[in-house]
Amino acid sequence: MVNKLPRLEWVLAKEPDYRQVDDLSKQTGLPKIIVKILINRGLDDRDKIEGFINPKMEDLSDPFKLSGMDKAVERIVDALRKNERIMVYGDYDVDGVTASSLMFLVLNKLGAQVIYYLPNRLVEGYGLSEDGIHEAEKRGVSLIVSVDTGVTATQEVEFARASGIDVVITDHHEPGETLPNSVAIVNPKVDRDSENGHELAGVGVAFKVAQALYRRLQQNEEELEEHLDLVALGTSADIVPLVHENRILTKYGIRQIVRTTKPGLKKLVFVSGLMGKEISTGQVVFVLAPRINAIGRLGDAVKAIKLLTTRDEVAAAEIARFLDDENRRRKAIDEKTLNEALSLIERTVDLERDKAIVLESSGWHQGVIGIVASRLVERYYLPTVLISIDGGVGKGSARSIPGFHIYEALKSCGDLLLRFGGHKYAAGLSINPDHIAEFRTRLQEVARAKLTVDDLTPKLQIDAEIELEDVDMSFIDAVDMFAPFGPQNMRPIFLTRNLNIAGQPYVVGRNHLKMRVKKGDREFEVIGFGFGEHANALSMGGVDVDMAYVVEANNFYEQPRIQLRIKDLRY
Repeated sequence: MVNKLPRLEWVLAKEPDYRQVDDLSKQTGLPKIIVKILINRGLDDRDKIEGFINPKMEDLSDPFKLSGMDKAVERIVDALRKNERIMVYGDYDVDGVTASSLMFLVLNKLGAQVIYYLPNRLVEGYGLSEDGIHEAEKRGVSLIVSVDTGVTATQEVEFARASGIDVVITDHHEPGETLPNSVAIVNPKVDRDSENGHELAGVGVAFKVAQALYRRLQQNEEELEEHLDLVALGTSADIVPLVHENRILTKYGIRQIVRTTKPGLKKLVFVSGLMGKEISTGQVVFVLAPRINAIGRLGDAVKAIKLLTTRDEVAAAEIARFLDDENRRRKAIDEKTLNEALSLIERTVDLERDKAIVLESSGWHQGVIGIVASRLVERYYLPTVLISIDGGVGKGSARSIPGFHIYEALKSCGDLLLRFGGHKYAAGLSINPDHIAEFRTRLQEVARAKLTVDDLTPKLQIDAEIELEDVDMSFIDAVDMFAPFGPQNMRPIFLTRNLNIAGQPYVVGRNHLKMRVKKGDREFEVIGFGFGEHANALSMGGVDVDMAYVVEANNFYEQPRIQLRIKDLRY
């Protein structure tokens, strides 16, 4: 097989009108380079820029504008007044765990008789299940409030109704052809005519429900701000666009993580090595979230909710250490699964011809195949489905690229699947192992019909071409105004051409490149994660480099130093 890895295409942002740039730079006091980036991101007047740089909680939309909110709040308030037992039914990923924790804490504060339930990934799989509804019935529950799940659970809602249990669904996933016959559905994607909250994470929808409850009950909404730490955790981890309401919630939520009053989150920050450090969405996604996710991936995620809801310092420390240990175990399983998947690709996939990757194995852990699928998408830039076969059923995780809506693709193969759900970039499925070969063929056909050469070319969006003389600490401060960074609001990427290598490049850690670059009288330290293979070529002397990079401050012995982090190199 010929397995060529795709090369990044550099796409340089257009130059806005220089008069507009000059005018806005004078109005805002921001460098012209920064103003160019803001304009290209749709922030083309002073008010929009001010709203972006200094967002306020008051800028959030009225939660009652979300379809179904009135009915949902009415039923929950009725349960509160009648002292009914409520079950918060969540999901086992970080978004689901944080949404469940938030809803549980809010309802508990409002005086509800409330319990929580998470399905076991390895036993029940994703979403509402008959096992969970049996548990609700056994514990005297008359109302289930789902978070981050439920919008496709038509049969399970009927089962709950037959058991005398009402269901209020709060979710953010794509709905199926038929909506569940529940008391209410609060899901921005259900109401296609509305523009409210379409990109909210599950925990974001849960927060809007909490806001609506507080308004209806005339409580002090500022109390809810103590739970913005949970909102930032779930929103960042779910990789939703960090614009509009998600940006506001995450910006304030990141601050709340630093000063959280939740013992479990404090202990998690401590065991993760982040205590006393500045926390960003990067630390949330790559350090905190994996530890919360690990327990749900490898088994029962209930301990993660206990961590985020307990007031017991001793229990919090114990659970945080356990999650840290589980994360180490999960990483080892990830690595083994990735190596097996790479070996399978080498033997069975033709990357010159195939437009999607579908792999299966009976030895893979269901909890890690989503992570591995994401890593394969990063490596090969093709829609990827990994299927773990266990007990005569294949459980799959799908990940995709910008040009391919994976949920819609699965829908076109729906007759071959037992169950599926998800959104544009990520989805889950269940399948009879006998149908996997046909599913692979069908998905390949869909991919070939939908994907163009341009779709299959990974692109690096470069915000501006600059010189090293433009970069100083005040420039970095201006770049940091864009935070929190995430999808649709990425850290700006810059391009500088014809850089000279200063000194000897070398490799550190696991294939990371360290070197210094200079141009004119400016010289900076450079780090390139995963770029170690370039060290030899760059050491040959006389090599000029065009480099795409981000600028950041690296705190060295508490003294901030400018560092350039490589996104791509050409020489």
